[in-house]
Amino acid sequence: MTWLNSLKIAIIEEDITKIGTLTKELPNYDSKQEAEEALALIGEAIKLVDSKKQKTLEAMKKIKQTKVFLESH
Repeated sequence: MTWLNSLKIAIIEEDITKIGTLTKELPNYDSKQEAEEALALIGEAIKLVDSKKQKTLEAMKKIKQTKVFLESH
């Protein structure tokens, strides 16, 4: 399986760990089209990671609020 296909699958599956692994192993491309596709996919991966990060921060905030509430009662 090619690197591009692996990254596409990781994005579809929202597999942050696999995305991280793949972005550490960036291949060199001879074709401008493949390089542009890789760049676009990396952009999508960044959006996905940022979204997951935001959701995690929101969940952590709710947990902290719940903890404070439970400790006050």
